[in-house]
Amino acid sequence: MFVVLRDHIIEGKNIEEMAACLLRWMPPLVPWMLDLQTEVKEQAEAYGSAGKALVALVKGDPEKYKIDYQSKDSPFLE
Repeated sequence: MFVVLRDHIIEGKNIEEMAACLLRWMPPLVPWMLDLQTEVKEQAEAYGSAGKALVALVKGDPEKYKIDYQSKDSPFLE
């Protein structure tokens, strides 16, 4: 599955692999991606996993984390 956020692809077989993909991105990054990485790291425990935090954060701020397109099995469609 995959999601493209503001021209940047995040992919994986499940939400945990998608979160791992996001967290592997290394600087220099665009500011919103640095924010998303930081927020996922900070919220992972509260949501129970980095993958669940990623889904909640992206769904929670569709202006900042605009989805350009996504796969049919994307967790952001639920």
